[in-house]
Amino acid sequence: MQENHPSALLLLGMLDEKSGNGWRHREAASANLNQFKEMNALRSLLVATDFSTDSRYAMNRAGLICSSNEISMGVALHVAETSWLESLKRSVNRSDDIEQQALHNVMHNLDEAVESSWRHTGIRLESRLVSGKVVDTILEASTDADIIVLGARSHHTFQDMTVGSTPSRVIRRSVKPVLVVRSEAEHAYRTVLVAVDFSEHSMASLQWAAAIEPKASLYLLHVYHAMFEHKMKYAGITEDAIEEYRRQARAEAEVEMDQFLSSASGIRENRLHQMIRHGSHIASILVREIRKTGADLIVVGKHGKTLMEHLLLGSVTLNLLDHAPCDLLVTQ
Repeated sequence: MQENHPSALLLLGMLDEKSGNGWRHREAASANLNQFKEMNALRSLLVATDFSTDSRYAMNRAGLICSSNEISMGVALHVAETSWLESLKRSVNRSDDIEQQALHNVMHNLDEAVESSWRHTGIRLESRLVSGKVVDTILEASTDADIIVLGARSHHTFQDMTVGSTPSRVIRRSVKPVLVVRSEAEHAYRTVLVAVDFSEHSMASLQWAAAIEPKASLYLLHVYHAMFEHKMKYAGITEDAIEEYRRQARAEAEVEMDQFLSSASGIRENRLHQMIRHGSHIASILVREIRKTGADLIVVGKHGKTLMEHLLLGSVTLNLLDHAPCDLLVTQ
């Protein structure tokens, strides 16, 4: 595999930010992984919209994914928040009439958003309006979907700051992959830059990245750090000895990368490229490589090899939600 990277989609085998939640769902995630192994491509998706700019980007991206994968089950969901409907009913006397009128107007807006996406992508999604709590309803509606698609930023700025954004809350609780869209969908994802920890969950991330855009190049990125490197400096170990220690760590990573690639079945070899980087500040390295390669998607997994990795690397996902200059796919 050559280390070359024109423009890329970044795939990372990462971890969940909440160890309790992640490990409780491990069995369900494993079942989801086994189910994916039996799939040749994506078959269904759910895109949730609140009519924000990023939601419009998400709907267009969902249309492009449907087109690339010949998906016939694409659903555009809007959740009419129960709290908003109750507040509306309390504010006027004819509560039933005003609720029905409000839902009628929302459905009209949803149909218009679907129509706009169809004009942009040539794919017509199914409109679906449901009342309830936003995150709960999205998760319930995604039962039959292979993937959930969301806009990165919503209209609820204050709520996002106080209780967490909708994407972050969905990611924590979902056993399905979640695609968070922050960029205008002008074309299908073109290439993939892959950062992996060589776990089975990294392999699932690779398979999802390969499926979400079947023609994209896949760039695998592994970030390694020699254990106790900083302590060695304080212990008076020479820089030459530390550098030799780093070379050994890199050599081990290269062997693991080769083994990982050899087990990536069903993906054309000419789509796969590898990159190995040294460093301890993973999020910064990822953002740097996204910018360097021109990645239009980064894919991260919620789970890794060990609980320590789960605790350490899971925060990277939250960091990328805020700072990644491209779309983000979080897999199981």
